[in-house]
Amino acid sequence: MNQTEFFAKWSALHGSAEIKGIVKAWLKISYGSAKFMTALRITPNLLTLLGIVFAIAMAANPLAVWTIPLLVLSLYADGIDGSVAIYQNRATHFGAILDSVADRISEALWFYVAYRIGAPAWLVLITYVIASTQEYARARLGGLGIKDVGVVTPAERPVRASFIFVALVAFAIDLNLVSLVMSALGALQIFSFYLVGRWAYNCLRNNFSA
Repeated sequence: MNQTEFFAKWSALHGSAEIKGIVKAWLKISYGSAKFMTALRITPNLLTLLGIVFAIAMAANPLAVWTIPLLVLSLYADGIDGSVAIYQNRATHFGAILDSVADRISEALWFYVAYRIGAPAWLVLITYVIASTQEYARARLGGLGIKDVGVVTPAERPVRASFIFVALVAFAIDLNLVSLVMSALGALQIFSFYLVGRWAYNCLRNNFSA
């Protein structure tokens, strides 16, 4: 499968989403990664499970320096499994469900690590619940037949991971910024939830009117 075919299939699976800007840049990386993983005979479901394994390894010793590369590996494995499934023609309903469940488990462990390095428990819990509800709303809309990707918010999963990455780096170099970074993420996540909620409302209203 060449890159043009890969883009076309990804777009078809995401409600004919337009591929441009940061999405196109990420898909180019995903395409190259999918080719590499295929050469290594690594399946998409194995990558999904590896994402959880890396997150568990993070949570097992959250104060260690290696939590930073483990976070990156966890996000990377979870981020390219769908692209590998497209490249290998292995996109299945089971794989989609496994990926969704794995994402929530991995994120819960990421946020647990943020709590262990000093973020207030209430802030971590609220931010995680809002993020999970946002993703659940999208999944429910998909179940109702609305296949569009929807609004791309400023607090998508890679962004959430990036904030936790910054918090981990600050902790590693003894900067007391963990609460500040997680507060910023919490505020951004609330705004993102609003955007998704508004999009969902408009989708349902338009479908009901039709």
